[in-house]
Formats: sequence, structure tokens, C-alpha cells
Amino acid sequence: MSGLRVYSTSVTGSREIKSQQSEVTRILDGKRIQYELVDISQDNALREEMRTLAGDPKAIPPQICNGNQYCGVRARRPGCGGVEAGRTPDSPALRPPFLPQDYELFVEAVEQDTLQEFLKLD
Repeated sequence: MSGLRVYSTSVTGSREIKSQQSEVTRILDGKRIQYELVDISQDNALREEMRTLAGDPKAIPPQICNGNQYCGVRARRPGCGGVEAGRTPDSPALRPPFLPQDYELFVEAVEQDTLQEFLKLD
């Protein structure tokens, strides 16, 4: 698996998921960043692949990976790294609502002109 992959779903009743998926692809298209759109509704194995890469068994689209590297925060489960060294998902600073959602981090990277770094393209 190589290159940028955006995990999405064509089957959802959630307006929020639809909106976020559209925004991610619109931004990537606008910046002429090549990616593969992976529809997890076509195969349960793709959904599990997305969740494994995200380090979250309940992850929902949109999710972005560059090869096998997850583009976002993998601090939801023990052993998945963290925002800061030595922190665990049980640390007070990482409990919701303090852990930013990955979509929000994507938008923040766009606003701060750090999208290339967020997408691990540098």
C-alpha cells in the first residue's frame, strides 16, 4: 500500500460524515494532491483496514493514510502513540473533549498551511 488514501463511505445517513468527506476531497482536489478514494462500504475488510491504520476499532470516515502511516492522532488506545511523549489515552489532557478529532486537525492544517506535513508528504 503506497500513496495517499482517503477512506470514505458512499453509504451513510450522517450529514456530518458526508460533509466532512466532501470537504476533505474538495481541499485535496483544489490543491492538486493525488489520492486514492477508498469506499469502505464496498468491503468490510476495507473498513477493518481503515480502523487498524487509525488505531481505533470504532473509527469512522473520513480517515486519511499515507501508505501505512496514519494521518491524524493515534492516541485513542494504549500502545498507539500519543500527542506527547509519555502520555496515554487515559491522561487527563487526552480525554474527550480535549483530544482533537482528526477532521478538525486536517482543517487546522489547511488553515495553518501545514497540510503537506499533516499528510506526511514532506
